[in-house]
Amino acid sequence: MTLPQKAFAAAAVLLLAACGRDTEIALGDLPGVGRGPAASTALRIPVAGGLAQLYRVPSLDSSSWTAEDKLPAIQRQVGADPEQGLVFVLDQKRNLVALDLETRRVRTYLEQVRHAALGPDGAVYAVDTGSTVTQLVRRTPVRFRSKLQGTPDQLLGTMGGSLLARIGGTRSPALEVLGSDRPPATVILPSGPITSTLWGDLVAVAADTAVVIYETQGERGRRSLPISGGARAVLFSPSGHRLYVARGNGSLAVLDRFSGTELQNIDLAGPARELRGDIYGQWILVRPEAGDSVYVINVATGRVAGTAPVEWDEDLPAVVAPNTLLTRRGKDVVALDLGDGGFPETGRVEGGAADTWLALAWQPADDPGSIVEVDSALAKAADSAGADAGASVFLQVSSSQNPTWANELSQRLQAAGLPASVLAPKRSDEAYRVVLGPYATREQAEETGRRIGMPSFIVTSQDAPPR
Repeated sequence: MTLPQKAFAAAAVLLLAACGRDTEIALGDLPGVGRGPAASTALRIPVAGGLAQLYRVPSLDSSSWTAEDKLPAIQRQVGADPEQGLVFVLDQKRNLVALDLETRRVRTYLEQVRHAALGPDGAVYAVDTGSTVTQLVRRTPVRFRSKLQGTPDQLLGTMGGSLLARIGGTRSPALEVLGSDRPPATVILPSGPITSTLWGDLVAVAADTAVVIYETQGERGRRSLPISGGARAVLFSPSGHRLYVARGNGSLAVLDRFSGTELQNIDLAGPARELRGDIYGQWILVRPEAGDSVYVINVATGRVAGTAPVEWDEDLPAVVAPNTLLTRRGKDVVALDLGDGGFPETGRVEGGAADTWLALAWQPADDPGSIVEVDSALAKAADSAGADAGASVFLQVSSSQNPTWANELSQRLQAAGLPASVLAPKRSDEAYRVVLGPYATREQAEETGRRIGMPSFIVTSQDAPPR
């Protein structure tokens, strides 16, 4: 989980509880076009220090949001907790620093931090220069009783409050599992790239002839899925139900995580060495073994949608809703439309390549366009729900060209106790929208959005027809 995709974990857990294990979570296997919130934002974090800047996606126009405090010169970004509205970075003096998106102020939380990672619930795990682990939960530090025993080359936070640390070594890499109130455990790993599920309950290693899966909680079981053609990289779907395996023979295998069955084989132009997904499970970026390009996989169609020139870094390229690829291009950062053939450019920030970038499922309330005005379909949905005339505020949680998927997601959200419905399109080129509501006020809708933890945005109708 090298990308800031953990904001979706709360929604995935909610749907897991409602739907059970055997059904693939809809949020992890959505159709290929038009999914997720209508707009996201991208935060530009100045590496040399200064004021962070917020941009709208996909246009990359500057947002009305402005920071009040300057950030120090940073070593790397850690990630964002959208529920608390905090963006965490490590500065060059080994301090864990947070930018509060709501107050727009900067604060130092921990000092002498050597490594840090963000968990799926927004908790930060920091390892100091003495190998002591501190978990920062809702701005409150909790120190682990046990220290980290080795030098990690990768840290992963879990939904259960544990820290997973891959301890490097070409001969015998190991996975350390630490918790605040439990003794540490060490698992010897095979050599190969490692990944985890969104909430950290499973770890998978691409170990050439097989993908080896480890449970990080409970009995810590182990499974091995044989891979023909050589496993070079591995990625879980956001739901954790599917595994994508880049093979040395130049193909991408799609596996059922439970049965190990190969569901699909996607031919690539050559072998790959790294995989990166988006938080909605819609796109997969495949980094070839050689060259400065990326294969873009449309999960819905199971095909390569195209190839784009990129500069592969820890933060970029990244897929951001709606269907936008952010990547460096020379001295600039550009946005490409993945939903259009040829991936045309939709926005550009000149000189942005020198800084680090973080995609956010967050918008300031006072930013123009943060409230989307829609047609009278919302008023009709309010009528069908028996709502008052003033109850015309909804939360849109997804849009899809696939009516079957939209209805299925709506039913699952209803099973979880949420007032979900589907708004049918008026034209063939429009999408089926899944919304929650109606709500009498914007505040009620915002509270629901914070409670479910899903990327969402408010929609309303100001020209509702008379009842």
